[in-house]
Amino acid sequence: MSVILVIDQHSVYRSGLRDVIEASLPHSRVVEASRFERFEAGDCYDLILVDVSSLNHRSLEALTHVYERRPATRFAVMSTSNVRADVLGCLSAGFHGFIYKLQSDSELLTAVSDLLSGRIYVPRWLADGDHNAVHEQPAVNLNVENLRLTRRQNEVLPLLAQGMSNKEIARELSIAEGTSKIHTAALLRALGARNRTEAAFMAAKIVGISGRAKSRSPGSRFLLDGSDSAKTRLRFPA
Repeated sequence: MSVILVIDQHSVYRSGLRDVIEASLPHSRVVEASRFERFEAGDCYDLILVDVSSLNHRSLEALTHVYERRPATRFAVMSTSNVRADVLGCLSAGFHGFIYKLQSDSELLTAVSDLLSGRIYVPRWLADGDHNAVHEQPAVNLNVENLRLTRRQNEVLPLLAQGMSNKEIARELSIAEGTSKIHTAALLRALGARNRTEAAFMAAKIVGISGRAKSRSPGSRFLLDGSDSAKTRLRFPA
């Protein structure tokens, strides 16, 4: 029996993914969690699928603990991005796969099967070299000083990187939820992000660049390396 952990803030997507996997892969069991803090860390997982918006320094530490207990565990990112650089960035960081969330059920099952079999998975359009399926975007300057954020936006930024909702951000900063929405929307515009998921991933990179998310141990597998300015990315040492 293969045990798969799915971490995603959206319950509809988690339950839909669970139904598809368990119906087609009868020897698999799917465990759901809305965030890293809400799964049983002591459990053993064969595969962990994590939405890109959940990646931040705390979640990477959690992944490190999982990996240290069970190095055979496979890890893959789920994202709505179809930008080639995002896929290659996750692979170079050490993830075993990149799952495009908007692909067909059959392709999604192929991804899960490949990952459980020990193979590296990338979307078919990347593996086939289909450049027409990729919408490249200009590089975004992730230097926080160049974003010219207000004091409050700088306070919201690391909370967005942690995947917090507007309600959670409002509670954390003791502000109205409507005010939180305004600052979050302003951050999306400043970052040039298409949606909140993409903004959270970019915010996590900025938090790493600003030195708030550094590795604690040279032996850790999952690190946020903030040593290379705008080229900062998740890094997984061998």
